[in-house]
Amino acid sequence: MKTNRESLRKMILCAIFCALVVAMTFVPYTGYISVGVIEITTLHIVTILAGVLLGWKYGSIVGFVWGMTCLVRAYMIPIYLPFGFGNPLVSVLPRILVGAVSGLVFGALKKTRLSTTVGIVIATICGSLTNTVLVLTAMSIFVKASVAELFMSIFSTLVGLNGVIEIAAAIVIIPAVYFALQPKDLVLGIDIGASTTKLAMLRGNRCRQTYIKADDESLDEAISKFSLNGVKRIAITGVGASYIEGNIAGISTVRVDEFASLSRGAATIAHKHNCLIVSVGTGTSFVRVTPLRSWHVGGTGIGGGMIEGLSERMLDVHDMKGLLELANKGDLGKVDLQLGDVCKDTISNLSPDSTVANLKKAATASDSDLALGLVNVVFESIGVMAAFAVQKHLTRTIVLVGTIMNIPAAQGILDGVAKLHHVRFIIPQNSPFATAIGAARVAE
Repeated sequence: MKTNRESLRKMILCAIFCALVVAMTFVPYTGYISVGVIEITTLHIVTILAGVLLGWKYGSIVGFVWGMTCLVRAYMIPIYLPFGFGNPLVSVLPRILVGAVSGLVFGALKKTRLSTTVGIVIATICGSLTNTVLVLTAMSIFVKASVAELFMSIFSTLVGLNGVIEIAAAIVIIPAVYFALQPKDLVLGIDIGASTTKLAMLRGNRCRQTYIKADDESLDEAISKFSLNGVKRIAITGVGASYIEGNIAGISTVRVDEFASLSRGAATIAHKHNCLIVSVGTGTSFVRVTPLRSWHVGGTGIGGGMIEGLSERMLDVHDMKGLLELANKGDLGKVDLQLGDVCKDTISNLSPDSTVANLKKAATASDSDLALGLVNVVFESIGVMAAFAVQKHLTRTIVLVGTIMNIPAAQGILDGVAKLHHVRFIIPQNSPFATAIGAARVAE
């Protein structure tokens, strides 16, 4: 049923695009805009959009309609006939390939880690160049222009005012229209981590509901907290996703790469597309995000698992809530060796409370001081590693996500690291659900 609806939707949009091409061809100053001796077309925008939005087959159909209107227009305005526009190989074939090339390029780029916007821009440029190069090539062949004249024509058009305007207009308009027309399905994203499972319901880039599964709760029970009415897909990711087989709750279920989910989700909730993503969970991973692509930089075993393990061993505290209650009463000066303990003067930009050695005074520290010291050593270490990691990248922005980023002391600890290393730490809203949100976005 879903396949039939999607096919019908594409057919209707294709018909609308074809009608739009016909209307724009014959309504003055819409499909063709003449400025002096320069004629700028906007019909390539419609054709490329059809290829990107509907696929190469429908893009080819819209391109065919555009080509046929070019053929008719050539006979209506005889001035175009000497340039070969009365020949279908000049006026029709290149236009068909505009829709096909843009659709094929975008379809291929969607399978990579490039952002959707970048994929659309690249496909748009390829479609625009296909139109320009093939039309001029066909013209030169059928009007018997020399090879030199061909290359001069291509070069002059590409760098000329009309070519630049046509490509620039397409790059601006097509991504905006693409996202406006893209259907916004309701998708449930589930991040099944080593210790916690997070769920997020999304429609487009809007997060509608979130939930963290309790330790004594099954996944089915956690999912029951959501109304699945209207949910089109469930996207699962994380280390535990490998244990899930088949569909969940009878809904089409897809498995999404964890790092792709992390980068997409963190960039979405932080509104940052040039940054280092630091996911702090049981362990910690670092992912570099740029407008063009994202990749895994590395990771460390320091994270929430270390805090929980050491607190159980050293403090006999078996839950994070109890540890944080102790830490709120602690004093770092009584558990860490600080600069003020070993030096009367300041050194460089270090303050007297700068850490010289974590947990150096642990033997004499109270439980509350030790609890704060454990939290501090984890976040301070992660912050410093992240600050070092961005030194060779063209960004100073570090986005931190993960369940334990809700710890109140985290922001204060990271502020100290940021001041020392001249970086910017951001803990966005819904940071515990970044990977679940990203999984839903990737599966849209």
